[in-house]
Amino acid sequence: VVTACGARAVPVTGVGSGGTADGAGSSGRPGGTAGGSRSAHPGAGPDSSQGQATAAACLPAAIRVTLDIRSAGVAAGTSYVPLDFTNISTTSCELTGFPIVTLAGSSDQQIGRAAVADRSLAASGVVLAAGQAAHIWLRLADVTNLPTGQCQPTTAAGLRVSLPGQTSSTFISHPLTTCAKQVQGAEILTVEPFRPGQARPGTAQ
Repeated sequence: VVTACGARAVPVTGVGSGGTADGAGSSGRPGGTAGGSRSAHPGAGPDSSQGQATAAACLPAAIRVTLDIRSAGVAAGTSYVPLDFTNISTTSCELTGFPIVTLAGSSDQQIGRAAVADRSLAASGVVLAAGQAAHIWLRLADVTNLPTGQCQPTTAAGLRVSLPGQTSSTFISHPLTTCAKQVQGAEILTVEPFRPGQARPGTAQ
């Protein structure tokens, strides 16, 4: 189990209902800068390139969502964890904006509110040809820094992820310590917009 920004990441424990997860943890500082300062520029993996033409919106059946623990990092009390979205269909489709990400308990009930979209970062469409991927960065606050009585720490069983405008979701099993109650003025979970390619380890890009 890791905290919602633990000092380290650990291997994913399993995957449920269509979700998958990759690799072992890394506690490198994203971006290599002090205090968590980092670039908002998109980062693409060397094996992923996106087309420029527009396409229909990606549907859940066309997208495989994976948690990329190997590329995760920690900086200034926040964990930066990427989710990869791979087009497993045979046609191009487009991801635009922000996915909906929530934490879920062992009985699949939602814990806390959905991740807040960081709209200070530009969100543009990413067209995925068959087999190509995009990613988002999920920021998880360290709940050990919050008042215990207000937070009421609890363990989430994993993440539930929905594509923009879609109601169906993918569950990814990965234990996280979060708050059972919303703490005023604290954002536990923040989601960034889609970026082309797979995340680059240690960069938060």
